[in-house]
Amino acid sequence: MKYKYLNDYKANEFSTLFCLKKEIPQNNLENISSEEKLKNSKISHQNFNKAFITGLNEIINETNATNWNMICDDKFGISKIQFSLIGENIKKQIKKENLKETKTKPGRKRKREDINSDLNTNENDFHDKFSDDNLRKRCKNLVLKNVFKFINEKIREKYKNNLGHGKFKKELKNLSQKNKVNSTVTAEKAFLIKTLKDIFSEDISSKYTDFPKSYNKVLIESLIKDDNNEERKKFFIKLFNINFLDCLKYFREDKKAFIEELNGLTTISEIKNMIISKNGIEYFDIFIDYLQTFEEKINTKKARKRRNKIESKIVVNKTFNKNV
Repeated sequence: MKYKYLNDYKANEFSTLFCLKKEIPQNNLENISSEEKLKNSKISHQNFNKAFITGLNEIINETNATNWNMICDDKFGISKIQFSLIGENIKKQIKKENLKETKTKPGRKRKREDINSDLNTNENDFHDKFSDDNLRKRCKNLVLKNVFKFINEKIREKYKNNLGHGKFKKELKNLSQKNKVNSTVTAEKAFLIKTLKDIFSEDISSKYTDFPKSYNKVLIESLIKDDNNEERKKFFIKLFNINFLDCLKYFREDKKAFIEELNGLTTISEIKNMIISKNGIEYFDIFIDYLQTFEEKINTKKARKRRNKIESKIVVNKTFNKNV
């Protein structure tokens, strides 16, 4: 049975072909609100295309048509060839969209909250605040942050708030972020025995545009060479000779780690509630366990063998020559 016009074939019977109707009765639009019209106008091309293909296939199967050209009509304002090309292009577009959906999305791995949703996922594949490197950095930074604050308080105390002004003010400045980049195992092990003098003598942050990069280094040198007050001088000499590991032990309140010069330094028990309120009790329990065994974890780590730039170039050149 042949049908001259698509509309004559009762296209309404094919629900997936509703989008093909060229004219929509005005009486149906009167009852639709502006919000619904806007919502309907935002129907994705993907859904439209799939409905288009499905609807045409239904008509082809129903009419026993051999191809899409047989159901084309002048009422749509396009030729049979154009109609066929549109269908082929839509098919290609659908294939591309399906490929995009199956591809793995780039970006950071899923967070810990998603672990329970996939029983076959290895917990080690997730990188979050519970990860080893993040816990290590958190412990290190928290100790240094409180030591930094403590030193400035001691300077203020020893100099009785007579700190000076501008470039001559006796106050440590925050260090450059570049100093925190090196987190290799070898560097971390060396950092354990690094003194406060060496740690805080590094270049200061670039945000201090009116201060030289060596500002902290010059200040520390002046504190330990103070000729005006011998007692004050001795205190800062002892303070800046304390290494990071001693500060770490004092911070976590080791019983045998009391150092007179660090008396007044903030300890973990004093900021426990703050950490829990921000990260939760589970995180604090894991964090405190990592803090208690910090040096053991660092010292038991094995450094990776790294090739220097010259060796890497030699290997690349050898590989290239073989391929040639």
